[in-house]
Amino acid sequence: MIKILRADFVRLGKSFAFRLALIGMLVLAVFFMVMQATGMDYTVPLSRVIFLPLSMYGIAMAAFVSVFVGTDFSDGFIRNKLLAAERRSSLVFSQIIVSCAACVIVYMAVTAFSAGIGRFFFENNVDGAVFFRYFLLGVGMSLATGCLFSVITLLCGNRTHALLWCMGLAFAMLFLCLHTNEVLVQTEYRDGLLNPHYVGGLRRALCRFLHDLNPCGQAAQLSAWEVWHPLRGAVSDLLVIAGSTVLGCALFRGKDIR
Repeated sequence: MIKILRADFVRLGKSFAFRLALIGMLVLAVFFMVMQATGMDYTVPLSRVIFLPLSMYGIAMAAFVSVFVGTDFSDGFIRNKLLAAERRSSLVFSQIIVSCAACVIVYMAVTAFSAGIGRFFFENNVDGAVFFRYFLLGVGMSLATGCLFSVITLLCGNRTHALLWCMGLAFAMLFLCLHTNEVLVQTEYRDGLLNPHYVGGLRRALCRFLHDLNPCGQAAQLSAWEVWHPLRGAVSDLLVIAGSTVLGCALFRGKDIR
């Protein structure tokens, strides 16, 4: 596994898709900062800017991971890796580790860039302890994102199919996030009157669960600088990582590689 992991990290360093994803997210961060600085008639706080690029993070990582991991299948390298690996699970673990590392690198670079540049143009209202907790939650969200998309790509076994499935899932998670967020931001009372749009009971509990389980939902909470349940978000990331890894190893073991 060490040899495969080393080879994958070398390939990551030379990957055009990785550089394009990183540069694209940095350009997006600049665009959002310019938009916030010039499009608002009030002083924008720094907390509103730091995690704002994460709104498109899932889509960008879906495209990158599916292309990066799927290249092994399209170029036929997967067969050489299978011969070098002691077990198929070693290949799965290697792809997951490298994909997760790439996603974390992009996340950390974009967040550090937004925080570093934004402090010169926006009102610095960021509490260091809160930022550290949110930053760690973002790392967990990045790991879950990389793990999920790498497993999907491995199980697809085709770069084009993987790109379609990963992008489709990324957009589905984004739309689900928009729906659950719209439900959860509604308060029971508005201006002293009962809010007719408020949803309670089992449906609200389900929306909370889906919002925290969904990486896009976590990104939305970070962007709004309002993470409702950080511990539940961290546990949700662990569930996504563990579940997708176990499922990926089990299904890839019996996959027919052509």
